[in-house]
Amino acid sequence: RHKTATLSSRFVTLFYSKLELLFIKTMMIPLMNGDRTGIPVVPLPIDDRPKWKQFVSRFILHNIMFPIILSLILLKSIKKTSLRNTLSTLKELRRIIGVASKKPAPSYSQYQDKDLLAKIWKQPSALPYVTQNALEYQKREGYCGRSTMRNMLKSYASFPKALIPEPTSKPANPESWAKVIHDLAEGNDEKMPLVETKIVRGDVSFEEFMDTIRSALIDPSCRIAVNYLRQALFGFGSMSWLPGNYTLSLIGGHFSPIIGIHKGDANKGEECMIAVFDVNHAYGGAYLVSARMLHESVRVTDFTTQKSRALVVLTVGDDKTQ
Repeated sequence: RHKTATLSSRFVTLFYSKLELLFIKTMMIPLMNGDRTGIPVVPLPIDDRPKWKQFVSRFILHNIMFPIILSLILLKSIKKTSLRNTLSTLKELRRIIGVASKKPAPSYSQYQDKDLLAKIWKQPSALPYVTQNALEYQKREGYCGRSTMRNMLKSYASFPKALIPEPTSKPANPESWAKVIHDLAEGNDEKMPLVETKIVRGDVSFEEFMDTIRSALIDPSCRIAVNYLRQALFGFGSMSWLPGNYTLSLIGGHFSPIIGIHKGDANKGEECMIAVFDVNHAYGGAYLVSARMLHESVRVTDFTTQKSRALVVLTVGDDKTQ
């Protein structure tokens, strides 16, 4: 029931999306604060814990908990596959991040070009995040999956705001991310719109990866979450020599919504760029990354699942209560 949106529901969603876009453009309604170029200004997350507790929490998390957890993940990988396979995967991850270190995403001129981002936020795929006041940053480290989900669900006018899950540290992988959505739908059947999720692994061809993104971006009933290895875009950090940071760079994944696409001018040798709204405020909100680079960051193995990372396409149809 939740997995198949009818043709009529898609038509209704498309109609109202286009009507909303026309109304906003005609009336010039500023439904979310933006800077002078039109890029939305997203409030920074508020951590109500005392400063000393925040410091102690980060210290314990990065220097004690992360090394222990990541060591356990590696041991589980060795047990599930083999030492040789685990070392081979680590070597491949090290290679990919090494390439990104030489030419990281911020080195591209399009990365956070204000004019390009202003155009991205006017695209139909990005506009609902603005018109519905949906944008928010993760409250703290590890909350990226749920924060991405909240951004996406809040961007649907038909989705009941009271049912949007509170920020937490879970889900941690594409399957559990999709399960939260479907559990929510099954538990609130009479209040929910039609819901569908589709997981597309990063180990598909680049062409299929891009087809998935393009088709979802042009469908007003769809939103896209990307689960990726962020260091495959940014390279090793300045303190990667610390054991915890180094291991986290190779293993730690991240969730964020994909909001648009910039095709680039092939005649000028420009690459196709994908727009991501990073829910970690430290990265400055939205940025544009090379499509092939993003594919690499999703193609890599997630040690917690022994699978590649993935795109999750969320489809929400019209409200069944109407």
